[in-house]
Amino acid sequence: MKIMIILGCPEPPVLIPSFIYFLNLLKNSGHEVFVSANPAALKLIETADPEKYYLKGVGFQNIDEGLKNKFDVDIIIGFAHNDAAVNYIITYKTVYNSKTMALVFGKNINEEFVKTLEEENIKTFTARAFHNPTPVIVQLKRLKDCI
Repeated sequence: MKIMIILGCPEPPVLIPSFIYFLNLLKNSGHEVFVSANPAALKLIETADPEKYYLKGVGFQNIDEGLKNKFDVDIIIGFAHNDAAVNYIITYKTVYNSKTMALVFGKNINEEFVKTLEEENIKTFTARAFHNPTPVIVQLKRLKDCI
């Protein structure tokens, strides 16, 4: 299955390690993974895995380029902690016309984000987390079970 992961601003410390954990889960399940991310997130991902242990075979693109250079994906999964991420997830869902899921996370859960995503028929998971990745990891495992 081809899965597109969307990553926005990497401000929350849990974002990049949680993404790498999730990427490992998906690859070990035999999924083909593509990532559309904010330039800072892309740089942090490259820095976190310089030998490309986890990143091997993964397609990467700037988040704006992913809207211009569409290709077929089966599922879109977005990480959302701010309104820009919510907007990107909805826009990607519209452009790609694919099943879409999201994880809303942060120090506090923004219920407006959850409501907006669910109104767009996006299955949404939540995790109250900023520094500690455990709540995010628990939800990513649940999300993976829905693929």
